[in-house]
Amino acid sequence: MAQAVFLGMFCLCRVWLLLLFVLPLHVYSQSNYYEPEPKIFDGGLILGANFSQVDGDTYFGYHKVGVQLGGTVYVHFTKVFGASLELLYSQKGSRGESVKESPAIGTYVSKYFMNVNYAEVPLTVHAIIHTIDVEAGISYGLLVRSNEWVQTDQPVVIDPDKNRFNSSDIDYIIGIGRRVYKKLFANVRYQYSAASIRPPERIPAGFGYNNDGQFNNLFNFRLMYYF
Repeated sequence: MAQAVFLGMFCLCRVWLLLLFVLPLHVYSQSNYYEPEPKIFDGGLILGANFSQVDGDTYFGYHKVGVQLGGTVYVHFTKVFGASLELLYSQKGSRGESVKESPAIGTYVSKYFMNVNYAEVPLTVHAIIHTIDVEAGISYGLLVRSNEWVQTDQPVVIDPDKNRFNSSDIDYIIGIGRRVYKKLFANVRYQYSAASIRPPERIPAGFGYNNDGQFNNLFNFRLMYYF
């Protein structure tokens, strides 16, 4: 788990450095930088995408793309420190493909699909370093929908009760963000499950390898508009 978190932090830094170079430099110049009237509370809307994988299945890569949307309330303790509380709908899961040989149909591509969708409540603390918002926190997710299936040459039975996911997910969060234009902000986050989303005894046979169970592992790329 520690190795996965370190890898996530390293990838997050690389993505953010790329974002800084791609965005127009004049947006951040002091002469054009938008400074609204200071407020204690800010409310806003969030729209973004999750790029997910599940550690503990038999596939690798952030191939599952899902929606993340909802709202946020941001409280400013000082000009530097603050905290935010969000209410989100967040689609997570896994996608996998592998080339196999079958005596019946020859070479074919086996496909695996896992969808786990949550109503999620992240709580993060923030520090403004120059114009960069650095955040860390924790998120509680309530499972609202899940499904899982396989496309292969032989029938694979996945029982919705015996192979069920846990009803909740608690994630660690780290992230960085910056104002793009006036009230519009860009934010990148990395999330990782603090506890397994499904124990090993409920993982379908042949689709797990981790004795600790399965864990959500994902990046969020989000736009936030504050009122």
